[in-house]
Amino acid sequence: MNIWHICIFELRRILRIRSVLLNLFILPLLLIFILGTALSSTMGSAKEAIPDPVRVGIIQTEMNSGSDAISKALNTFVTSLAVSEMMKVRNIPTEEEAVSALRRGDLDFAVIVPSDLKEQIMKGEEARLQWILGKDGTLNVVGETLFTRFTDELNRQVAAAKVLGPDAMAAMVEHSLTNSTPYISVSSPGEVGTSYSASQYYAASMLAMFMLYSGMTTSNSLFGERDKKTLTRLQAAPIGNGVIFAGKIAGNSLIAFLQAIIIVLATHWLYGVNWGTHPGLIVLICVLITLASMTLGVIVALVCKNAASASAALQGIIIAMTFISGGFTPIAVGFVQRISEFTVNHWALQSFLRMMLNAPVSEIMYSIMMLGAVCAVMVAAAGLIYRKAGYRYE
Repeated sequence: MNIWHICIFELRRILRIRSVLLNLFILPLLLIFILGTALSSTMGSAKEAIPDPVRVGIIQTEMNSGSDAISKALNTFVTSLAVSEMMKVRNIPTEEEAVSALRRGDLDFAVIVPSDLKEQIMKGEEARLQWILGKDGTLNVVGETLFTRFTDELNRQVAAAKVLGPDAMAAMVEHSLTNSTPYISVSSPGEVGTSYSASQYYAASMLAMFMLYSGMTTSNSLFGERDKKTLTRLQAAPIGNGVIFAGKIAGNSLIAFLQAIIIVLATHWLYGVNWGTHPGLIVLICVLITLASMTLGVIVALVCKNAASASAALQGIIIAMTFISGGFTPIAVGFVQRISEFTVNHWALQSFLRMMLNAPVSEIMYSIMMLGAVCAVMVAAAGLIYRKAGYRYE
């Protein structure tokens, strides 16, 4: 009898248990369908998240209108391709008219150009614009960001010119005003114009969570041999405890990997989930999650006194890791998300999502390496606990 005999026996034993098959293979597909359908309105393409062009009113004094360098610089800026796609500009004579237009909803944002702006720049002072906020907070942020980028570039030019002296400053400022460039670029992580859907998000999160649940079958199997007194018969055979232990882990690992294959293929065929263009990396991630699942099950089985306490502990750990990693709902950046970076679920979810968005391979590999680091820590902990506690009948 060797490891593979025990592994095959473990596979047959698990596949005969209907509740295990239901929990590992059917339940995740049902949850992905329910969550993906119910929450589809909260997630969508990146195009749906892009706000409409901001309607901006620019208020300039007579000194800054017409052929003045300030007016030319602003006109070059707002008519550039990148900026013109994000805002629609119109000139407003007075501040009172701009406020009235904002209240009526004819404008989303207004900018006041100070009459002495050019003089401020020539003196080396910080260039600033004034704005009047509208009703939509998102559009206000877009307007503020764009015009702040414009003044930041002018201030950078002035700061650089200070080092070269007054004559160079005047020449550089005049050049920057009359030859203004937008200094704006629009980008999106991964594939431009796309984002993951609710079905993709929950397919990734539920896959990670239910693969970790495979560790519960490992824990139950280890406790089952001891509770049924069959471990003594196995130990009486001419094989070591390590062979018995490894065989049971190998059998449960194959079940976990089979579970991953079925979930990935079923969600792709049934729900149209796009898992990206790197099947080899999907296999690697699933191998790492399987490793984490088995080590988690081993740690709990060796630490807890009985099967009931082990199952309760495993369920609590898995649900907690899934929650703080955003597996049930995306978690905003903050303390909770920083904690989630120490969990298997976080890096598994990030790896899957980055592949779904066709992110650069370097970004995907970073998440995979972090997942591998978490798994390595878990394996080291399991090894230390096994050496101390062992797997034997007591």
